[in-house]
This record gives sequence, C-alpha cells and structure tokens, in this order.
Amino acid sequence: LQFAAAMLIADLFQYAVHRTFHAVPWLWRFHAIHHSSREMDWLAGSRLHLLEVVATRAITFIPLFVLGFAPRALMAYLVFVAFQAVCLHANLRFRFGWLRWLFATPAFHHWHHAVAPVDKNFAIHLPWIDRLFGTAHEPVGFPEHYGIAGDPVPEGWGRQLVWPLGRTR
Repeated sequence: LQFAAAMLIADLFQYAVHRTFHAVPWLWRFHAIHHSSREMDWLAGSRLHLLEVVATRAITFIPLFVLGFAPRALMAYLVFVAFQAVCLHANLRFRFGWLRWLFATPAFHHWHHAVAPVDKNFAIHLPWIDRLFGTAHEPVGFPEHYGIAGDPVPEGWGRQLVWPLGRTR
C-alpha cells in the first residue's frame, strides 16, 4: 500500500517539476539535454544534466521522506523507478493491453520525446495524471522523429554540461 501511495505522490510531484522544466525557459535549457536525443533507446533516460537530476530527485523524494514512508517502501519504489526509466525509453513496441491506461508505457513516453507535438505526456508512472490535466497525447504507434526542432543542444558531454549555464538569446 505504501509503495502505491509513494508512486502516486512521487508522480504528482514529478509531473509538476517536469512540466515546470518545460515551461520556464532557463530550466528548459537543463531539460533540453534529455530531449536532445534524436533516437530513443534504453540509454536515453540517462541523458540528463546533473543539476536537473538533483533538483528533480529532491522535489520528488523529499515529500516521501517527510511523509514518513517506510524504508522498504521507498527502496521498492527506487528499484521500480530505475527499471521503469529504462523501459519507458526503450524500443519496446508492444501495447501492454489494458495496463497502458493505468501505467505509462514506452509508446506513451516516446510521444513526450517527439519533435512534435511538444509539451505532452509529462507523467512518469501514471498517464491518467496527464489525462486529468489535459496534457495527454496518445495516438496509436510511435513518433517518426525525436529530439528538439533545430537541434539547439551542442554535441558532447562537456559542452552539454556548461551549455545551460550560458546566456540565453
């Protein structure tokens, strides 16, 4: 029960921080690194700026600690998150049947990484959160193109580490 509650609470906070990283231009520069992958595979979920990782994890996990979830529930959630991040970004092309209405699937999350439309499918675990807030995009199939229009993010880890800290236009 605590695992399910942790998933719900974490995903609500994750949704809010994820949507904020898309909406606020100086935060988008950090998150854009994650979206700069032009191909989706299981490693795309690990393409993140260090400062975004720290901010997102803090905003997501601090409420779980403050609310007093049992360590076993938190550990189970952390294991689940690690595997799901790989799964969501992987090229798993099956539909997951009725489970896709309850839990985010690769098809659901891949549309978040599509060049167009943008700013859809922010939830990490529970797609009905996007349905609730009007940000769901759920066509059949997978996007043709991934990444960011115009490819503004530089190549290379070092350049991506400093790029968000530079001046915006």
